[in-house]
Amino acid sequence: METLFLGILAAILQFAGYAFYGSKILKRDIRPNAISWLMFAYGTTLLLVVEWDRDATFSLLALPAACAISSIVVAIYALRMAKTAWPEHLMERFSFVLDILLTVAYAATWVLLINGFIGNEQKSIAEVIILVCWNIGIFTAFFPLLRQVYHHPDTEHPTPWAVWTLAYLVLAFVTIMQVGPLNELMLYPLLNAGVHGFIAIHTSYTRYRHKLSPV
Repeated sequence: METLFLGILAAILQFAGYAFYGSKILKRDIRPNAISWLMFAYGTTLLLVVEWDRDATFSLLALPAACAISSIVVAIYALRMAKTAWPEHLMERFSFVLDILLTVAYAATWVLLINGFIGNEQKSIAEVIILVCWNIGIFTAFFPLLRQVYHHPDTEHPTPWAVWTLAYLVLAFVTIMQVGPLNELMLYPLLNAGVHGFIAIHTSYTRYRHKLSPV
């Protein structure tokens, strides 16, 4: 019951961060990076499906579900406002192709399983590899946004990123309680807490330095 409550709390924090983020987008205080948000929406949806297929509990799936739904909304808006949706930087293209290849690999494991070419054990191994690769791909998915924040930190706001960081830390605690620290499912909350926390600190420091309100 405790982990269920914390899992729901993490999802609520995630939605709260997106609500604030969306309000800032509408006020033109934030300019979301279309390429990164496209990969967030695409990749988080894949992660949700793979974790669900690995019998992750509702406590572990609540936050990824909230993130997948919300990031799709932001991605649609960002793509409509963007001049181009095709990645221009080499790392951005690499990340986009990686997301597609992971989806193809996941679909292929199901095709092989259905046709009897592999067993459930081999499929489970393939899913672990996909999860590990996807989480490593978080850094390339974030690359366009991080590059934008580095050159133009005023295009993002620290508050939603701080809220999201807290949400991922809560999810990390839930994950430890349910599956232990040495599990592939730990990669998602830990890596995201680190990246989101970095963006929150960097943008907050920049606003403080320029004497801008962090709220």
